[in-house]
Amino acid sequence: MDIRYRVCLIQVETGSEPEKNLERLFTLIERASEARPDFLVVPEMFEIVPRADDADRYARRIPDELTERLAAAARRCSSNLIAGSIIERDGDRLYNTCPVFDRKGNLAGVYRKIHLFDAFSYGESKTLTSGGSPSLFTLDGLPFGVAVCYDVRFPELFRRYALDGAKVVFVPSAFFQPNHDHWELAVRARALDNGLYVIGCCQSGRRFVGRSMAADPWGIVVASMGTGEGYVSVDVDPAVVDETRRKLPLLENRRFDVNMRG
Repeated sequence: MDIRYRVCLIQVETGSEPEKNLERLFTLIERASEARPDFLVVPEMFEIVPRADDADRYARRIPDELTERLAAAARRCSSNLIAGSIIERDGDRLYNTCPVFDRKGNLAGVYRKIHLFDAFSYGESKTLTSGGSPSLFTLDGLPFGVAVCYDVRFPELFRRYALDGAKVVFVPSAFFQPNHDHWELAVRARALDNGLYVIGCCQSGRRFVGRSMAADPWGIVVASMGTGEGYVSVDVDPAVVDETRRKLPLLENRRFDVNMRG
């Protein structure tokens, strides 16, 4: 049976006032729910984008009041929710963490960002701890992985998800300007390299590139936004993943019996 999944990407601009940021986010989630999505995706650090040295101020435990609000939104919309990321406190460590909720608002699990953003003079690892492993989920029969922002520049993570059976990788992001060319290139390349959908949901505004998009297993952009707030919908068809991998069997054609060092 041909099963397709509707995904809605929520694009917002996060300012300096967390509660106003959340009000806009939840308003957009309600609007997007009219499209009856199977999955809703929101950007990285949707509550606040702290300075690298100020992350502790905004750290939260899971569960807490905010994750309960996210769970309630998933229940109300009857949609699985890839809930961007928050600063998670676990003991004496902080993580950049994406919670994932099912349609009933149950916490299906979390992904902790593996590749911390220590680039362009931003030192995420000054206060945050790197996640220790990929996180593969299956909701409504769809196997998928989660990566966060800077992770999209590291192909090994996406290959791991592909080999573990993922048909989609969701990438909540706050990808800094002026790197919009890098953003599109990375999303498309990770999709093409692995024959799966890569769905990047990014913050908008003056600091971030916006341009939330989905690339199909051929690396073709099948949905995209501009730089303003709003949402975009895309249908994901796992059968396209299977067809692509039959016609272009990159995972099967890899070589390990050659000395690549010359």
